[in-house]
Amino acid sequence: MKRSYLEDFFDGMNEKLFFLLIILVQVIFIFQGLDFADSGFDADFYSRIFTDPSTVQFNFMYWFTGIIGGTWLKLFPGLGLLGLRYASVFFTTLTFFITYNLLKKYLHTGPLRLSLFLIILFLTTSVKEINYDDVTALFFICAAWFLFKGLTREKHYMIFLAGVFISLNTFSRLLNLLGLVLMLAIWFSAYLNQHSVRRVIFQSLLFAIGFILTSVFLIVLMKWMHHDVIFLKSLQRAGRFSSSRGNLQSLFPVIKVYILHYAKALSIALIVMVVLWSSSAAWRRIRTDIPASVPFLSFIKYAILIVLSAICIYLAKIDPDFWVYLYLFYAGISMIVGFLIITGRQPKDLRLLAAIGCFMLLLMPIGNHIILMTVGKYAIWIIVPITVDFLLNIRALSSRIVVSENSRHSYEQVIDEKHMTGLRNAFIYLTLIFILSVTFYYPHFDRANRAVMHFPVNNPHVKGIYTTENRARVINELLAVSPRYVKQDDYVLAYDCIPMYYFLTDTRPYMHNSWLLLYNQANFKEELNKSFQETHICPVVIMQKRSTIGNNWPDNQNEQYAFRPETMTCIKEFLKTNQYSQVWENDFFRIYTPAVKMQVVAKNNFQ
Repeated sequence: MKRSYLEDFFDGMNEKLFFLLIILVQVIFIFQGLDFADSGFDADFYSRIFTDPSTVQFNFMYWFTGIIGGTWLKLFPGLGLLGLRYASVFFTTLTFFITYNLLKKYLHTGPLRLSLFLIILFLTTSVKEINYDDVTALFFICAAWFLFKGLTREKHYMIFLAGVFISLNTFSRLLNLLGLVLMLAIWFSAYLNQHSVRRVIFQSLLFAIGFILTSVFLIVLMKWMHHDVIFLKSLQRAGRFSSSRGNLQSLFPVIKVYILHYAKALSIALIVMVVLWSSSAAWRRIRTDIPASVPFLSFIKYAILIVLSAICIYLAKIDPDFWVYLYLFYAGISMIVGFLIITGRQPKDLRLLAAIGCFMLLLMPIGNHIILMTVGKYAIWIIVPITVDFLLNIRALSSRIVVSENSRHSYEQVIDEKHMTGLRNAFIYLTLIFILSVTFYYPHFDRANRAVMHFPVNNPHVKGIYTTENRARVINELLAVSPRYVKQDDYVLAYDCIPMYYFLTDTRPYMHNSWLLLYNQANFKEELNKSFQETHICPVVIMQKRSTIGNNWPDNQNEQYAFRPETMTCIKEFLKTNQYSQVWENDFFRIYTPAVKMQVVAKNNFQ
């Protein structure tokens, strides 16, 4: 079967050169784009977890991720935010390397390398700094590797180590506790190989013991570091927020979004399959019914490809989130192919890998309100390469539909090998064109053409990172004036999506959380009251004027954005009650200071 140029290219590439390509593709994109939301939330957590953990209490749902990030900052203190981006490259490369070694025995080299390269490109649209998604993906892949090797090689200590990594993953992000479902792979392996129930129970116990012993060790470590009380308070807050109305992380909205996202992924995959099938039928009919058109078909084919390429580039430029539909297609088609492999006559080891890959795809995104758009990109490391290999090795497809009423009609559709090769080449090419275009136009939450991102921010914590002229200007103006009102380790209230301010100024989050948008409307006032009662301090307030999420701020003057009315009312009451006054502003930020910094605390000081 004739392969595409890209399959041949990746198949023939020297392995060390391919690994170097994977690293370079990640590194070249980390120097541009400065996000004030996700990146600041993570960076401030890492900078405070060892020295002032109570101020980042909200982040303790990701405690072990914080330990990893904080340790990295300790090891490379002079690199700042850029160092955290190098850490992300390091973790993603480890994930890639383990996945590659897990799958290379069972998949063809070209499709495997091509699919992993596409995953790396998908991840360039994510948060650049190391975060719980990076850690989750790595630990899940480690657990999958140990479990698969333990089951196929009958190495019991590897099954134990799989449980160890599920425990590490749980403390990196609490909802990763669902990774225990991976134990079902033990039972599926037993079904495939006709193992006894006694053996399955023994292997399941090994997995569980690895999880339990590691969890006990981490709890002891947490207690030794005096993080246990903060961790429990974080859990209590999470419980209160989950039970509150209007919280994005509440159980029923998350379940609803989960079902809708996966249903949408399946729908898109089925629609694309129907469109391709119908287009193929039409193309075949033209060739057979209009012989005179044959000399022009090659020209028409390439013209269509050029038009589709232009559409991909245009959509990537005007709507950076449009890539989600491409990802949803791959997620949907992966679920379909995964089901076919698991229930088909494929080799037993490949069926087990497909089951583990499906577990990863279905479990990892749970708990996030934009499930497949964020965490979902990190959940495809195993199943997408299996899917791409499966699809790229289909030689031909045929179907026959027979309709009988008064007379018998037969409709037959055949996609022969030549036609299948053309479709495969076109789809690979368009996927690559589109995702490269998105990567160029979409640094995370700094949506601008990379060609104009060459302006630095005058702060040692973000040395080596560049953004647009206007974003750099408004940030530099804010940082230049900040020392008049705040100094290192002062409490600051940065409202409401600008946690990066704390990291840049080495100041302390006032409300135990650097990203105030993550507090739901019902609990925001409660947390503000608690912080006031605890500290007796009226902090300097830094306030953004417009949204900092998913746009090109500060050049988003025409954006229809409004702060949440309940939280905004609460902030205004707090400012009024404590006699704040605005002392500075520029295009995008305002600074408020109180008449008296220390206050005599009274019950229900502001209502």
